[in-house]
Amino acid sequence: MELVQPSKVPQGGASSTASKKEHDPAYRKLRQLIIKLPMGDQIVLYRNHQEVQQVCDSIWRSTHKRLDFRQLDQELSGDSLSYFLNNMMDNFRYVYFTADRLQENLNVLERAGVKSLNNVQHCELLLSQEPTPKAKSKRQQRDTGAGDAGLGRVVGIAAVLGGSMMPQWPLHALPKMLRNLRRLKVHCEVQVHFIEQFPQLELLVLNGEVAQSALTGILERCKQLKRLFIKCKTAPPSLQGITGCHRLQDISLPMVLFMQAREQVLALPALHLLELTFAGQNPEMTIDCLRYVLDAKSTVIEIVQVNCASFDGPHWLRDAGLGRCSRLQGLVLNNCCFHDREITELNMPRVENYLVLSGCPDLKEYQLLDVIKKCPSLSELYLIDCPQLTGKVLHGIYRIRCSEKLDYPISIILSRCDTISKDYQDTYADYWYFKLPVLKLDRLLEENRPIEDMQLFFYKNVSPA
Repeated sequence: MELVQPSKVPQGGASSTASKKEHDPAYRKLRQLIIKLPMGDQIVLYRNHQEVQQVCDSIWRSTHKRLDFRQLDQELSGDSLSYFLNNMMDNFRYVYFTADRLQENLNVLERAGVKSLNNVQHCELLLSQEPTPKAKSKRQQRDTGAGDAGLGRVVGIAAVLGGSMMPQWPLHALPKMLRNLRRLKVHCEVQVHFIEQFPQLELLVLNGEVAQSALTGILERCKQLKRLFIKCKTAPPSLQGITGCHRLQDISLPMVLFMQAREQVLALPALHLLELTFAGQNPEMTIDCLRYVLDAKSTVIEIVQVNCASFDGPHWLRDAGLGRCSRLQGLVLNNCCFHDREITELNMPRVENYLVLSGCPDLKEYQLLDVIKKCPSLSELYLIDCPQLTGKVLHGIYRIRCSEKLDYPISIILSRCDTISKDYQDTYADYWYFKLPVLKLDRLLEENRPIEDMQLFFYKNVSPA
């Protein structure tokens, strides 16, 4: 019987397929990536490969809510960038454009097939900056990535571009792309009409120069606007249309612009914050502005914050008539010099809740005690960088508080007042521990940025419907 040799089964099916894929660029890139992984990670990836896309989607959606064109080209390019943008376009909540390269930014989105960013509510138009060391870059990212954290300062702008260097026509594309925008911060100049085409805009910060016609269009058509901050160095001459901004609550203006439209500004029905920026103006104009506001609204002012650096001494308090504020809850004085003047001469206001004295190099103990007598119901007293004060002032404050017979202590919060802190600590166990129901000391854990210019807060009214 003849034995028949079994025919050989071709074994090259899988290997031939693999060899064909070796010429596929995507296959080669994936192979190069996987080969770098430890064998254990390769096995996890192999066994769960069907879940990889879902995991990546989840990671991207939780970590990439901000689309930042200042950094985008450093992380991705080409097809990878287009794929990422197309996949994530409905997830972005914030977008940061480089305004002087805006058309390039828009071209990137167009190549990715992204026609709109419907879920973006916060946009910033920043100017290009030169390459910086990594340490500085990280700090800038932290400061500028605040998103919706109020009106924290946006830094990292190294270029100041003039009109001829800043193309304006790409700005017209933004309203169509950002249909649901609510917050816009602009660091470039604005010469064209585009901002008023954001129907839901609630916050607008203008750091660059703005044309009068563009500002008028904003004031006349942005009916949802609640917060307007005009920070440009050269202010437009008019606030035409401001009377129609019935929802406007917070407004920041250069003093020269405020003086031009002060009646209309103070008549805003929902006004809560009025910030007046000095912009190198003389102290007399500052006092005139403050006096005008106090004449009109002294009974509804809740908080006053002033950078006093431009004043020659403390007499501005009396000249402006700050003592007329009859319902003042908080007072913040930064860089205030008292020049050994009697507090009774200055017509200091009575403050009900908290007082902040920051950067007062010549504040003496007798002056501070007179302030406490003027404000007997204070809950908090902040003393920051007041070098002439010692622990003796605590005994004087304690005696004043005891005479008032209040049922709550005064909290004294210190920063850079080392003499007071040391005197308090040295006698805490034997003396101040037993005085805690009347007076207690705390250390300021985190300092906010110093007060700039002047801010006045008014008691809130019910927002108009």
